[in-house]
Amino acid sequence: MMLISSYTVSVDEKGRVSIPARFREYLYSKFGDQLVLLDMDGCIFVYPLEEWRRRFSDKFSQLPTYRDDVRKYVRSMYGRATECILDRQGRLLLPSRLRDSAQIEKDAVIIGLENKFEIWSSENWKKQIIETSHVIEEEGKDTFIELEF
Repeated sequence: MMLISSYTVSVDEKGRVSIPARFREYLYSKFGDQLVLLDMDGCIFVYPLEEWRRRFSDKFSQLPTYRDDVRKYVRSMYGRATECILDRQGRLLLPSRLRDSAQIEKDAVIIGLENKFEIWSSENWKKQIIETSHVIEEEGKDTFIELEF
């Protein structure tokens, strides 16, 4: 099992979204309820804490922090990240700073990406689909790995 597919969800008055049941089952069984949220690319990236550590924390600790550009990058990533916990009802509170950055208001789309997921505003997700279809059809032929369909 993995995080895959897309789901349209509502954002309640407190800024919470209900995580799809399949995603919750996967998260609870493999990672638990601790997540890290990061605003990036016009959406909110959601990583299980263990996955965040593997992708970022472990690698950041190996970087040469005597370099100014490294410190700025690490500071930016940690400064924009937020730790969150899935509540007992499987809801995730999206901090207002992240909702504003991703332009998420009443509706959102949750996109599974194997072992992490993204939360988009419905409007921005529609735009992303249009932009991505062009990239895949035109530029992707020479840019990406060979895929068989």
